[in-house]
Amino acid sequence: MAEKYIEIKYGSGEISIKSNKNMRILENNRESSMPDLHKIAKKRFENPICSPTLSRIVHEENPKNIVIIINDITRPTPYDLLLEPMLKELEAAGVKKRNITILIATGMHRPMADGEITDMLGSKIAGEYKIVNHLAGGRMTYIGHLAYGIPISINPLVAKADLLLSVGVIAPHYMAGYSGGRKSVLPGVCGIETIKKHHALMCLKGSRTLNIEGNPFNETMVEAASYAKLRFIANAVADSGGNIADIVTGHYLYAWREGVKICETLSTVEIDRLGDLAVVSPGGYPKDINMYQAQKAIENASYCLKAGAPIILIAECREGFGNKTFKEWIDDAKCPEDIADRIKKEFQLGGHKAYSIARVIMEHPIYLMSSLSHDSTNKLFMEKFHDVDKLLYELVDDQSIVYVLPHGSNTVPKMTNLK
Repeated sequence: MAEKYIEIKYGSGEISIKSNKNMRILENNRESSMPDLHKIAKKRFENPICSPTLSRIVHEENPKNIVIIINDITRPTPYDLLLEPMLKELEAAGVKKRNITILIATGMHRPMADGEITDMLGSKIAGEYKIVNHLAGGRMTYIGHLAYGIPISINPLVAKADLLLSVGVIAPHYMAGYSGGRKSVLPGVCGIETIKKHHALMCLKGSRTLNIEGNPFNETMVEAASYAKLRFIANAVADSGGNIADIVTGHYLYAWREGVKICETLSTVEIDRLGDLAVVSPGGYPKDINMYQAQKAIENASYCLKAGAPIILIAECREGFGNKTFKEWIDDAKCPEDIADRIKKEFQLGGHKAYSIARVIMEHPIYLMSSLSHDSTNKLFMEKFHDVDKLLYELVDDQSIVYVLPHGSNTVPKMTNLK
């Protein structure tokens, strides 16, 4: 009998894992009932949720200065389904290209290079519209205070906009519950101090994956979007494989909430028992562009495991750690507990990612296949390996239950009837 293999994405390529009877692939394989997403996008823009169409907004309010917030390279977004029809509708309504600014919501990430912008948006959009990277360390405009005493300072382009729009993707998020919608504003286009104080809420009860009710991290994001007067969103809804399954448009909160309902059915995978080991990939490039991004897959993998069960992480990390402060926290720690203790005394952006990894490692040993050196891997309190089949042979036996998450950044195991 021919051996069967499971293909796992690694960077821009793939690796093969020898399959066995105890392996269970965690992925929601429901077929989309919408074969032509471009037609669906057209219908969604014609019938937005709890909002007039963009054309009607333009005709009634005649905005002179329109800002569209988009994602950066670390969050793959189908701009042909979201941004292109948005721009076409604005143009058809009489808006001139010179009156539109596309603002890249980098949050605390690095700015995108011109070539990356062209690759992401296409040469036509990149060449015809003003496109600006948000720089969180630059000059911001203060517009008020959020709950928990968080001052909100935003990009001046956002503050001056007559009409603020955004495009994004709704997927599970380990602090916000779900991405998309309001997340384009906070942290997307806010200043460093606002982002820092907001991210400190990750340590509060309720700030967790799939949860939006009673989630302070989410609630302050919604408040920030209201302050910034985010008017209209176009969001794609991702399934557990990271594929686009639906689109929502309209009111920044109500359309997003409809998208969340859809996402919950597509991104969660039910299991009836905890596993002895998990093999997880963030889903390849750019989700595994660096360890800062790959962390999300580790978090999700931990939800399907018994206490102490190991995680095998397959993530290229071609850009290394991905964040200076994150690396400093890792370098300064002698053990994961050092990071957990440190975040209680001082909260730093970047350090929060180190804490997210540390809290998983304190429960689960992690083996890492990546382009990181042995030294860098050891500093992450992980163990570097090169042959996944050999490692699996060493770690599990015929009775072990092994879960495989090929798209770990988008797949959230939901445990029911645990045994």
